[in-house]
Amino acid sequence: MEAKWRSLVNHIQDIHDHDTPAFSSCAHPPLEGDQRDKEWLEPGSMGAIKLESIVTKTSLLKDVRQLSPQHQTFSLEAFHSLILHFAPKHTGFSYLGMYSRLLLVALHYNFNANRETARRSDGTEKFCVRYPRFRKGACVVRPIKEKASYGYATSLIEALWESYTQSPKALQEPISNLSACAPAPIAKSFEQIPKEEAISLYLAQQSRYNKSN
Repeated sequence: MEAKWRSLVNHIQDIHDHDTPAFSSCAHPPLEGDQRDKEWLEPGSMGAIKLESIVTKTSLLKDVRQLSPQHQTFSLEAFHSLILHFAPKHTGFSYLGMYSRLLLVALHYNFNANRETARRSDGTEKFCVRYPRFRKGACVVRPIKEKASYGYATSLIEALWESYTQSPKALQEPISNLSACAPAPIAKSFEQIPKEEAISLYLAQQSRYNKSN
């Protein structure tokens, strides 16, 4: 994607063969007639130099590298949004708690990813109209999906109950293994100082701040 994006600089200067093996030439067929007879930017001109500085800006290239050449990322974004419903950032969870919630997110998403469009009593599909700010007044029509289902939860509970009735100890082993793999809290990796020393440093800092004001 980055090589294709960089080729834009050459294309607008009527240069359609490029040095990079990843994208050695423009994807369009040979230009002829009116397609060739255009006001291309002159190589080395001020306009070409300024445009190149914009197109090859480091921050922009960093975003271009994240683009998908074949697929839309809507489904991935929807999955990330769903994670926030099951594990909101303003709430702290233990390692096992977070691990379990992420597994539930995956189950819920996979179970509901291909929901059909909801229909009215007469069989016609339901749609909604939105006016997002980025469209600057233009509307966006979206199909209304059927309500999410939680059938996977019933299947999960039934499977757990069946395993428990057959062998209660069988469920304890994976729990013990997960607990053993849980990493220590990040705070424990920091070097800690005695409480009295921390208070003394804080009071000294406050004293310097008050004197400066």
